[in-house]
Order: sequence, then C-alpha cells, then structure tokens
Amino acid sequence: MKLYLVRHGETDANAQGIVQGWLDTELNEKGLAQAREAALLFDKSIQAIYSSDLTRARSTAEEFRLRHVDVPYFEDMRLRERNFGDAAGSHRDHYDWEQFWSFEDRSTIPNAETLNDFTSRVTSFLDDFRAGPYETALVVTHGGVLNRIQTVLNPDHDHYPHPNASILEIDL
Repeated sequence: MKLYLVRHGETDANAQGIVQGWLDTELNEKGLAQAREAALLFDKSIQAIYSSDLTRARSTAEEFRLRHVDVPYFEDMRLRERNFGDAAGSHRDHYDWEQFWSFEDRSTIPNAETLNDFTSRVTSFLDDFRAGPYETALVVTHGGVLNRIQTVLNPDHDHYPHPNASILEIDL
C-alpha cells in the first residue's frame, strides 16, 4: 500500500507565524499557486484522494481533484492538524513547542489535544485505510499529521518541517 502525503498550501497565518491547528483558514495566493504546481507535477497513479476537512487542505485537494476527476474523494476530520487549544490564533513564539510535543498524556497548552489523542486519531485513519479497498491514495493534510504518520510507522523518525504543498511518498 502506498500513500502520497501532501501538506496544504500556504496560508497568511503560516506566513505570519500564527498557530492554526483547527482554525479554518484559507490558502493565500502563494498557497493556491503552490497547490496548483504540486498537482500539475504529480504524475502518480492513485485510486482515491483523502483530505482534512479544513478549508486550507480542501482547497489544496481540489487542485489534485481537477487532474484526477474519476478518483473518489473523501474528507476526514481525523486528518486535521493537532488541536492546539488556547494557542490557536496566537504567534508561535509565545509557546515552548519542544515541551508541548514532549508529553504524551497531557498538554502544556490549555484545551489542546494530548499527543496520545492526536496519535490515536491519526492511527485510526491509517487502520481504516489499510482495511479499505484502495492500494494507493493521495492524502492532503497538515504538517503535524505528516510527522505523526511518519512516527506511527517509524518511532525513530526525526521530526522536521514539511514545506507547504510538498509531497511525501510512504509505504504502509
């Protein structure tokens, strides 16, 4: 089984260093261009497209859908970014992100999703995909989800930022 993981295109919040999480932000002009270019360059055969239900991911997925019109499309809220609770909408420099990501069963930011809950949500999507009818799919999601999928598949994975509209190929 193969997944092509796509991080959504750029938003104004990305460019300004604003924490998004579950905030439903839109792609900016650069983000739309990134999504179009990524879709144009993507030449792999896929059987399905999955997307986070947040607008920035859906808009990115739409560019791929225009090129793969006969491929089934699904939105799944399990592909949302981690919920950053009270940090959403604030500048990323206001929080210690290394500490935030280091605890599995609690959060250092009020009202944020725990790492255990985030991991369970992402793992649930992977388990359902493995049990489903498709062998290859494009998945449009968020940077945290990309890293979480990599960690679920390989616990020794080193986390790193994924550029907007980048595509990562993984085998399940």
